[in-house]
Amino acid sequence: MILRSSLGSALAATAWIAFGFTAQPHREQATPQDTVLLSGIEADLASRRCEGVRIDAEHFRAFSSRAQLSHADFFQKTRSVRLQAALDDLDTRLRRDRRAACDAIWVAYGPGSALQLLRRG
Repeated sequence: MILRSSLGSALAATAWIAFGFTAQPHREQATPQDTVLLSGIEADLASRRCEGVRIDAEHFRAFSSRAQLSHADFFQKTRSVRLQAALDDLDTRLRRDRRAACDAIWVAYGPGSALQLLRRG
C-alpha cells in the first residue's frame, strides 16, 4: 500500500514538473499595436506616478482614435509578453529613479513631443 501511494505521488510530482516546464503564460503573442499600446499605457502610468503630470485628454482621444483603440484595448485586454516586459521594465525604472524615469516620459509624451499625450497640471 505504501509503495502504491509513493508511486502515485511520484507520478503526480513528475506530471506537475512537466506542466511547469511546458506551460506558457496566458498572454497573447506580440501584436503590431504593441508600440501604440505601450505609448498610451506609459503616458497613463506617468499621469499616476509622476508629480504634476496629467493626461492631455484631447490629444489622447485623437491618438486613440487614429490607432482605432478603445479604453479596453489599453487597460482591459490581455497584453503580449513583449508589451508586459516593457511595462515591467518601466515600473522598475520608476521604482529605482522616479525623477529620471518621469523626465524621460515627459520628453517622450509632453507638449514638445510628436504625440503630446501629457500636460502639466
